[in-house]
Amino acid sequence: MTRSHAPLIRLARFKVEELQKQIAELDRARGALENQIGRLEASVPEEQAEAAKSKDGYLAYGSYAQAVIRRKQNIRASLDEVEVQAGAIRERLTAAFQELKKYELLEERRLARAEAALRAAEQAELDDIAQTRRRVAN
Repeated sequence: MTRSHAPLIRLARFKVEELQKQIAELDRARGALENQIGRLEASVPEEQAEAAKSKDGYLAYGSYAQAVIRRKQNIRASLDEVEVQAGAIRERLTAAFQELKKYELLEERRLARAEAALRAAEQAELDDIAQTRRRVAN
């Protein structure tokens, strides 16, 4: 009889779960970065209103606006990096999931063969009993 694939299934399931956790972490990071961009964009009208109140504020606003633009560019670069990482992990997750399904299918086949062998042995035993009864009856 062939050995169980249960250890391989557990290992493959563990890999899938770990990769799913990594994707969830990247999703949280993406959300945080998008939130930062939203906060930056929301601060611009407030700063424009403050800058309009005085000449010094108006002059300082240019530096602030440039800093916001650079910060948004940096955050978008980080978002792009998160997307690249997520894409790579999704590929690994797909491969790990396929591996898990392969082991589960192998285990199902092994169990089906074992069940068929058991049924065949039971049928052979019943056939022997029937032949023995026929011989005794004759």
